[in-house]
Amino acid sequence: MTEVRRYLVVVFLLITAIACQNTPPATNQYDPDQVRKEVTEALQAFHAADTARNAKAVLALLWPEYSMLADGNRIRYADVAAGSPDFMASLAVFHTEWVDLEIIPLSDTAAVSSFLFQDSLVTLAGEVIKKKGPNTFLWTKRDGQWRVRYGDADHYPW
Repeated sequence: MTEVRRYLVVVFLLITAIACQNTPPATNQYDPDQVRKEVTEALQAFHAADTARNAKAVLALLWPEYSMLADGNRIRYADVAAGSPDFMASLAVFHTEWVDLEIIPLSDTAAVSSFLFQDSLVTLAGEVIKKKGPNTFLWTKRDGQWRVRYGDADHYPW
């Protein structure tokens, strides 16, 4: 999985260069530690929204031009807006653990986060779904808000 993570980091750095074109210019007061702190807080809010099965809160952490590759399939903001409420409502439990968290500040308005996840979901029908894999997000900051602009995740059974 280490090779996969390295590959994803390289891909995300290339994507970041393109995506940052839509990001407001950085200021002269760039503080990587502050960026890391703010993105960590946004990531914690994302985790809390997931585990609370709060589709509205998840959507609020995505920019309208958000897109993601999930298991090789392109998902856009409209797909998340349309599908997440039903998906979250179909779950009795959404437990996820995120480990090996790394946040790479790129500027005062852009950062990449990566982590390994282990999801354990229980549907209302009692079906248990367990998946694990890598996740990477490109975060951008506008008007004081950090949100996800792009993501990539692969799900494997565990």
